[in-house]
Amino acid sequence: MPSYDKHAIFSLIIAFPFIPDVFYLSLAVIGASIIDMDHHIKRNNLILMAIFGILLSLMLYLLNLPFLFGISLVCMAFILSISNHRGFTHSIFGVLLLSFLLTFFVLGLNSLLNNFNMEKISLIFISSILGIIILNKRIIIPFVIIVAIGIFLTNNINISPFYTFFAVFLGGLSHIILDLFTPSGLRILNPLSLKKFYKFLGIILIILWIFGAILFNLKVFTSFY
Repeated sequence: MPSYDKHAIFSLIIAFPFIPDVFYLSLAVIGASIIDMDHHIKRNNLILMAIFGILLSLMLYLLNLPFLFGISLVCMAFILSISNHRGFTHSIFGVLLLSFLLTFFVLGLNSLLNNFNMEKISLIFISSILGIIILNKRIIIPFVIIVAIGIFLTNNINISPFYTFFAVFLGGLSHIILDLFTPSGLRILNPLSLKKFYKFLGIILIILWIFGAILFNLKVFTSFY
């Protein structure tokens, strides 16, 4: 089974040709790491995620501010807690759902913080909070430091819903690709099908990624975003 650091590195490799921006790359790492929170050893992280989501939503509700994006953290914690390891959250549908919920949270919190003119601080805060909740504790400190420095050195930061979702999704997809190369394989069509797929599909996905990266950088898909 690939380790958390291999998943983090591979998510950067998969995402970089499409979105070579520090904040989006940090979301790719988050997307790759959240998949494994369906493991029983991550229960404390899920509890932290749920508590933070509940407290954030309650605080915003009492202040008469948009609060629903905080509920997305609670939803993710619930989904991950009821999913068996390498179950639904390790499927393409699980990755899509988690990517949507995570994107909703990121865009919602960023929009709220930007009302206080906290553009770069907002992005650093979002990446740091998600890193503390989701990432392995051994890489949290370097993750936060590198992301903070990268964001401060980035000019003209403009968060796009498309790239936010795409970054998280690419991270999740990178996790699935690596796990397809393990002997146990994955049920990537779960819950529609329980058929297991192995490294042959992983090779196909890597080939598709290569072609996709080439076409993307040739601006073939420009009109879609």
